[in-house]
Amino acid sequence: MRTITILCFIFLFCLKLNCQNASYCSISGTVLDSNGNDLEFANIFLLSSPDSSFITGAYTNEQGRFSIEKIDKKDYILKISYIGCEDYFQRISLLQETTNIGTISLAPITNTIKEVVVTTKTPPFKLSSNGLITNVSTTLLSSLGTANDVIQRIPGVTMTDNGITVFGKGAPIVYINNRKVQDNQELERLESSDISTIELITNPGAKYDAEGRAVLLIKTKKKQNGLAAQVTERIRKAKYFGDNENINISYTKNNLDLFASYYHQYRKSTVKKESSDIQLLQTDTIWKYNIQNPFYSSSENMHQASSGFDWSITDKHSIGGQYQFNIALFNDPSDKINASTFLNDILYDELHSQTSTNEKRRQHLLNAFYNGDFNENYSLRFDFDYLNNYNDRKQLTNETSNLENRIVHTFSQIDYDLYAGKLTNSYQTTVGLFEFGGEYNYITGNGSLLNPEGYAGNDIFSNQEQKAALFVSYSQSFKDAKLEAGLRYEFTQEKFTEDSVKTLIISKKYSDIYPNISISKSVKNVDLNFSFNKRTRRPSFMELNGSTTYVNRFVFQKGDPYLKKTDIYDAEIRAMYKMFHLNMGYSYEKNPVYLYFGEQQENSNAVLSTYTNYPKYQQLNFTINFSKKVAFWQPNYTVNIAKPYFSANYNGNNINYNQANYIIKVYNDFVLPSSFIFSCNFSYYNDYYYYLSKIKGNKRLDLGLRKSLFNNRLRLNLDGFDIFNWVVAGNKMEINNLQFDRNLKLETRYVQLSITYLFNNYKKKYRGSSAAPDDLNRF
Repeated sequence: MRTITILCFIFLFCLKLNCQNASYCSISGTVLDSNGNDLEFANIFLLSSPDSSFITGAYTNEQGRFSIEKIDKKDYILKISYIGCEDYFQRISLLQETTNIGTISLAPITNTIKEVVVTTKTPPFKLSSNGLITNVSTTLLSSLGTANDVIQRIPGVTMTDNGITVFGKGAPIVYINNRKVQDNQELERLESSDISTIELITNPGAKYDAEGRAVLLIKTKKKQNGLAAQVTERIRKAKYFGDNENINISYTKNNLDLFASYYHQYRKSTVKKESSDIQLLQTDTIWKYNIQNPFYSSSENMHQASSGFDWSITDKHSIGGQYQFNIALFNDPSDKINASTFLNDILYDELHSQTSTNEKRRQHLLNAFYNGDFNENYSLRFDFDYLNNYNDRKQLTNETSNLENRIVHTFSQIDYDLYAGKLTNSYQTTVGLFEFGGEYNYITGNGSLLNPEGYAGNDIFSNQEQKAALFVSYSQSFKDAKLEAGLRYEFTQEKFTEDSVKTLIISKKYSDIYPNISISKSVKNVDLNFSFNKRTRRPSFMELNGSTTYVNRFVFQKGDPYLKKTDIYDAEIRAMYKMFHLNMGYSYEKNPVYLYFGEQQENSNAVLSTYTNYPKYQQLNFTINFSKKVAFWQPNYTVNIAKPYFSANYNGNNINYNQANYIIKVYNDFVLPSSFIFSCNFSYYNDYYYYLSKIKGNKRLDLGLRKSLFNNRLRLNLDGFDIFNWVVAGNKMEINNLQFDRNLKLETRYVQLSITYLFNNYKKKYRGSSAAPDDLNRF
């Protein structure tokens, strides 16, 4: 109730401010190109009439419309700019409360050149009310290569082989033009030259699911009508060759967009060396395990096909749908392990095993949407998702030891279905913008784990989840400030059953309110933002899976169906001053889920790896970024510092895992003669704690050279990663009566050549979004 009372007070305060600001006025209009097409993301500037200094600005939306509110009644210079068009200037006198300048057509630039490298001094980063906006289309970032190349240059964002991580927030939910990205390979297929802006939201509002602590919104530039296609071939060379092919085709006519794509990737990678040391302390004995994997390889063969349509029935109503099919085959043919077991420092057993694994993953995804603008003040949006996710895994382990030889077969299957719908209403009033709506998700699935030899348990299980949510948010802009606030209510019911008759084991219900608030203000040349929200994290299906997986006779893995959800509280302050960006944040997690090690109950000298809820986890984080174009050189330097506060029990003592985490990223891009672009990127990570696991630090140097030919239709990228082969991996963990130390050398040094050819403009924007991005992520 206290939170609701505070938000109500803020709302009434805004009403008062709105009445006091009645002397201000607003300006609106529509921007088209020379062919009469709407121009989205055209830059709108209001300049001071006496000296042409910048006052305020905006972007046009999908219909080419813009609106600037809460400005003084006086004379201005209106400037409108767009890539490939002549700048438009107009002197205007704003004397009324509302002024509509009508429709403006931008003329194309008549003097064209074959190749254009963007060298504008437009700042690449801009503070928003909920995070940070990266301006791509009018900066050097547009020439980097792919969306991944741009994302890793956003302050506070890190790209690894495991995906995208927002510093202090974890993995973000990613959208491209309001559509949820299900596969991060799509970011590798999106060219940076097709991107207009990327907004990093670190304070997601009430309309976003409570599990999303960060959101990346990618907006692409509008494309031309007609037939368009893009073909990309990438060749990767490490120890083995890998390749991927990508074909995108679209056809647009009379407001109907049809599109289809096919993507294939084959990659074979190696682990050159892996070793693990495990120590299990018992009352009167000490077990030690030394596990060596001298060399092993794995391969991935993935196919993805998608197709869909986007139809603007009228200027105010549109519908669309998209179907996507993924299939991936994973093969680990020869995972060899040599393990020595010691009891009180005396050799107990020597184990030699060879494991082969084959896994098949299949996914069907259907997304549909409806957009309706019923008048200037009210709009409605509906999104629907259906997902089927199927995994089939087979593993054969052949063990020989001094004690007993074993052949172990394990067969596992998981099959889940998701149905989700989301309705969002937007209503613009004289006192602010209101957004309200609801969503419903239903997940049902089953799985099995079979071990015919009986070394691990045989399991048949099923999960069922239902989640209903209601949300409302409010935003209002003032002359030099903006307020956003919202409330989200979620009710979740979970059921877990075992065996073929589906005996109910767990039935849990959650009911909670998630508030958020953001206040932005400009003080002279400094943009400031403060935000607070409450989020949550529900355990993944892997973490909830109670089946026991056989690794070897001394190591077992399983999930815990009794895990609780984690409540997360985030507070953040951001500041932007010219070329400097500063971010300071604090997070508190209640009942965080992380790894847990203990003894296997059926075998007291075996180790069990599982998951558990810890009482709490706290972290302070700090980010500072410097980015400024200097002639042909574009530096982008970022320092991230995180200080965790976490403790756990080891060998009867409470151990603090509070070592700070430092990340330094030094990115340099150079525009060379003949429009070559050279990149030299260095990053450094120190040893740091992630919960109770101490992660080994790294450093790496990447180099890249890019060139566009034939009026930007042919694009060549040559990149070398981890040039000096510095990157190592590993972690150390101490928990309860167990100590674990793992080291491995992954194949991080490789060369990649990318060749892309474009016919017309292939990437037509699909406006659908996901109704259940968080639950899709959990698969």
